[in-house]
Amino acid sequence: MTIATVRFYFYPQRKRLERYLGATHNGFEDWFKRRLKPIREQLRGPEVKGIDIVNFMLCDADRVLMNGRHGEWKQVANTLMFTWICDLEPLRDQPPLENIERLMRFAGAWAEQAPWPQLRAAGEALSQPLTDADRASLLPFLTWPREAVFRGWGYDGERLELVMEKARRDVAPALREARYGKARR
Repeated sequence: MTIATVRFYFYPQRKRLERYLGATHNGFEDWFKRRLKPIREQLRGPEVKGIDIVNFMLCDADRVLMNGRHGEWKQVANTLMFTWICDLEPLRDQPPLENIERLMRFAGAWAEQAPWPQLRAAGEALSQPLTDADRASLLPFLTWPREAVFRGWGYDGERLELVMEKARRDVAPALREARYGKARR
């Protein structure tokens, strides 16, 4: 197999913050696949046989995942996972694009130190600074809802409009929290 995707997962203490970060940061995975395509051959090999996903699990101290060890790489099924315990609240106060730029540098540094050459290659792609063109192309991926996602699921016409409106209503409380301050869990 070939490493095909790199993801950030967020496990803050507050569920609304988790929803906000998911809505505004998870599209990075779809955008980043473009950076992996040119190095596809470097992302395959016997060292990562059966692996196609790289996950960075960012957790508040009270939400540490049971199978995640802080600061160490672990292979779970078809995934290479890295868990890091940190305070996720500051991500709420910064634009998602700035957060992604910082997270890419962080993830790149850890991936470049991984024991698998394929992951080190992905780390080099993560460590590349974003150009103005990269920022412009990434920005639409850091919003929710994204029409392209729903079109990919087969929605179009009036059904697409309805599901997009429902998605906007569903995410509105988390987005409001991010703009106007902390809310209760």
